[in-house]
Amino acid sequence: MAIIALVFAIFWGALSGQFVVQCIMSFIVAAISLTAIAISKVPRSMNVAGTLTGTGQLIIFGVLFVGGNWLSSKYIIDYGTWNSNSIAAMLSFLASTIYCIRQVPGKILLTKMCGFTPGFMDAQMREPPNTRIAFARKWRADAAAQTRFGA
Repeated sequence: MAIIALVFAIFWGALSGQFVVQCIMSFIVAAISLTAIAISKVPRSMNVAGTLTGTGQLIIFGVLFVGGNWLSSKYIIDYGTWNSNSIAAMLSFLASTIYCIRQVPGKILLTKMCGFTPGFMDAQMREPPNTRIAFARKWRADAAAQTRFGA
């Protein structure tokens, strides 16, 4: 039984790290989209959809994180003591958070470009999902070069 609890602690630590990063990213997406509703030239309906999507994700992943921590701390992981389960959960949480947090700047750039750059959302939808962030960086660099050199 102790081995199963340890495996669950490692699994839950990694999963909860992803939930926290997703909550942070969803909050940022909702805030950027909400700001874009007021000051962007992109159609408001797109930014309202971004705000609602970000808020919905924030609620879902927040409930999963809080509920999962409540369940795991009630039955399996005792966070009040330094036993093997709590240490394993904290280390896997930390490792998962570090791994996932590296993706946040690219997702923020993608959200800003979709919210504030007219025509970008339609253009990036034609790209494969795994190349959209690189596409956003190239689009931003090309726009900056055109502005600087008057092309």
